[in-house]
Amino acid sequence: MIADELIDIGSLPFLDMSDPNFSIRSQQVDDAREQNWCARTNYGLAVLRYDEVHKLMRDARLRQGSYAWPKLNGVSGHFAGWWERMLLSQEGPNHARLRRLANPAFSPKLVISLRPEFAKLANELIDNFIEKGSCEFMADFAEPYATRVICMLLGLPHEKWRELADLAADMGLALGVTFKQDLETVDAATVKLFDYVMTLVDELRQQELGEDFLSMLVKTNLQSDEALSERELYDLIMLAIFGGIDTTRNQIGLAMEVFMRNPGQWTLLGDKPELGKSAVEEVMRIRPTITWVTREAVEDFVYQGLEIKRGTTIHLFGQSAASDPRAYADPSFDITAERKPHFGFGGGAHFCLGHFIARGDMTEALAILAHRVRNPRIEGEARFLPDSGNTGPIVLPIAFDRGERKTFIPPSAEEAVRPAAAPGAETDQALSLTILYGTQTGNAEQMASDIAGIARSRGFQPRVAPLDSIEMDELAGLKRLLIVTSTYGQGEMPDTARGFWDALCGEDALDLGGLSYSLMAMGDSGYETFCAAGRDIDERLQALGARSIEPRVDCDTNYAATAFAWVDRALAAASGVEGEDAEIALGGMPSESAVRSRWSRRNPYASRMAVNRRLSREGSAKDTRHIEFDLGDSGLTYEAGDCIGVIPQNDKGLVDAMMSHFGACAHVSVAGYDKPLGALLTETLEISTPSRDLVGEVARLSGDAELKHILDNGDRQSLDAWLWGRDILDLLGMMPKDAMGLSDFVGLLKPLQHRAYSIASSPKEHPGSIHLTVGTIRYRSHGRMRQGVASTYLADRVAEGATVPIFPSPNRAFRVPEDDDAPMIMIGPGTGVAPFRAFLQERRARGAGGRNWLFFGDQHRSRDFLYEDEFVAMQAGGLLNRLDLAFSRDQAEKVYVQHRMRENARELFAWLEEGAHLYVCGDATHMAADVEQALVEIVAAEGGMSADGAEAYLERLRKEKRYLRDIY
Repeated sequence: MIADELIDIGSLPFLDMSDPNFSIRSQQVDDAREQNWCARTNYGLAVLRYDEVHKLMRDARLRQGSYAWPKLNGVSGHFAGWWERMLLSQEGPNHARLRRLANPAFSPKLVISLRPEFAKLANELIDNFIEKGSCEFMADFAEPYATRVICMLLGLPHEKWRELADLAADMGLALGVTFKQDLETVDAATVKLFDYVMTLVDELRQQELGEDFLSMLVKTNLQSDEALSERELYDLIMLAIFGGIDTTRNQIGLAMEVFMRNPGQWTLLGDKPELGKSAVEEVMRIRPTITWVTREAVEDFVYQGLEIKRGTTIHLFGQSAASDPRAYADPSFDITAERKPHFGFGGGAHFCLGHFIARGDMTEALAILAHRVRNPRIEGEARFLPDSGNTGPIVLPIAFDRGERKTFIPPSAEEAVRPAAAPGAETDQALSLTILYGTQTGNAEQMASDIAGIARSRGFQPRVAPLDSIEMDELAGLKRLLIVTSTYGQGEMPDTARGFWDALCGEDALDLGGLSYSLMAMGDSGYETFCAAGRDIDERLQALGARSIEPRVDCDTNYAATAFAWVDRALAAASGVEGEDAEIALGGMPSESAVRSRWSRRNPYASRMAVNRRLSREGSAKDTRHIEFDLGDSGLTYEAGDCIGVIPQNDKGLVDAMMSHFGACAHVSVAGYDKPLGALLTETLEISTPSRDLVGEVARLSGDAELKHILDNGDRQSLDAWLWGRDILDLLGMMPKDAMGLSDFVGLLKPLQHRAYSIASSPKEHPGSIHLTVGTIRYRSHGRMRQGVASTYLADRVAEGATVPIFPSPNRAFRVPEDDDAPMIMIGPGTGVAPFRAFLQERRARGAGGRNWLFFGDQHRSRDFLYEDEFVAMQAGGLLNRLDLAFSRDQAEKVYVQHRMRENARELFAWLEEGAHLYVCGDATHMAADVEQALVEIVAAEGGMSADGAEAYLERLRKEKRYLRDIY
């Protein structure tokens, strides 16, 4: 658009929002809306029409702008500090994290279960004044009802309601245009509420957690990888108390005022209480307590001819928009009318988290009030907050026809106490949702399980299963699908998705035009094939006609914030998809997600290292350790085949070298971080493997011609070769001493990731402990010794008796056969033998009669035969029927496990034909590929089939869960 087509901002109508008498319902605002879609104000721009409000509320070029409200009013202090920190003022990944952690506490299930209590409370309050024929509605009903509902939700004693209501009312003065003059009152209330919340949390932690809002919040926090800090927890509880009381009280008062101006509608609601839900929506359209929401431009852009500069404040006048004659042919108040959505709960990423609670408690209140309080009218002087910002009645004296003390239960509350439908039964409210995952080590499966839990709390009926468990005709019959998949090896499909991918690419693949889906890809950006499997599936689904309702998200190793923001968007999109799944049998697809352990990456268990002994013997080139962790009274559980996450610390020598490079001490603070430099480099940040951004910045600042050439040509293989044997300290040494500042450097580091180890024990034989087999990584390169972060942490820096932060990482795709009589073939060279030690212990403890065959290999039998005494004893005792060994350096020609497999090809194939389960564990780059090639050759030769036929044979084993791999 050329310059002379732009709107002259000075030509826009002007609205003085700082005037205490300013009203968003005034004729002045209506006139401005007719003149243009927006207006100038002394606080920025105001958007007045429905379509523009609807679109801009979701525009990615705008962020939530209310965070700046204290600054716009020229105030600071306690409330301003809380306001700028809390959920509503956050944006991007941190907003998504806070919202995701808060979401389970706002469970619709909790609200539905409390509807009878809401009804009981409303009847109790009405009984106090119904015989008198008059009341001060705000003090006698709206305020105690709103506050005691919050007490119910939070599990607080009801006698606290008066104190909390007063605090909420005083804090609420901050949301109007008189904020500055009310600052002293606002800040005093904020301090009191914060102190109350701190005490409340301390008391809660001394009790057994229940199913109330606070308990759900604490439970989710304990189970999350991205948990709340103490201050974030306090801030969120304050928001729930203040926001819940202030907005609900005001909205119920405004509802009564609107109905008193529309007595015919009140009579209609009293006669038909089933209209309670639609009454809430119509009240919030015509008279919302939140009259506008604020956004701020994060970039320069032009919208409908208006040039909007970055940093511009934009107020979206939801109330003005909801009476716009362009959107509503007849905008008058009518609880029976079909309406476009209102903006009373905001919209976009900041859509009100508590909307389900607000809708639920107001539905009960209005239905009961209308049925019992007949012919209400204002009697006396009513007083209101300013008709802008957050508004509502302060005093609302009413008179009405006298009635009797007689309880009324509306249909919505009766429905809540009806017996629940049988598991799996269809309900009118629940939408079907299928969540399929492709996983190699269990991360994608756990993510799918977490998504199911969130989806269930939002009214879906989810089912979770591996991608390979669904047939193409079943896929074509689905309506809503979410996919979570990792990528294995060099861009390959994970084992639980390979059959699905082959079918998807088949010549007879079906038209998927009826399917709506979204996909999350999980990966590590350090690899060239980052998220390749997810990208391929996404492109193929669209090629077959499926509709992507939310763009694919590619998640890196530190994925929580990105992933759960996608979950919010994907579920919102899925809720808008019409129709239900075809009548098809989806066998083996559980409706319930797995229960997550209370121990997680963010909340690890400090386990005592009970044993740290060397497995490799004198003279070995390797240092392999047997580690045992004591689980104490943690309640931490696991199964044979699972992994354990270890949260390591970086080597002190490397940390000191980096601090020395910058001439900084361990106690120096770093902008943007809440830990000093020493703790950051030791506990929080990856200081060995550089991020892509760091490599690029080093190339720019160092001027290194070789590195710059590699990056300019996008040669990933050459870059990997160049980086091999180098770490971040090497890269720092390539630049002039002062080329990169400390803050810039720290900002380019990746988060320190946990390391996952296959568990080498069965809980049936070793209750209360977990065993690991750890290969310690040490080598010399570019004149310095290099070492693995976690392996040397466990081997060298943690003494027996010290504690290590750990957490379980289930791998349900890698389990001992359920059939105890099924044969089992295990291929695990080096530390890959760990889970097979666990498998054999498991079978011994279960008294399983199935035959067991282990292929193991390493360098030298005399030095590197891990767990030799145990495996030899298992063989002598008959548990281990076959033990085939491959020690590569014990003869002139190197011999590996795949050689032993070929030597025993006939018997190996015979075991498979007899129903054996085949397992592989270890290195994905070389060993797993070599083993698979050997398997293809063996099946082809012994089964008399082609290579394609042999690959199809292995694919069938995968689908039958008889060919499973734990490779890394």
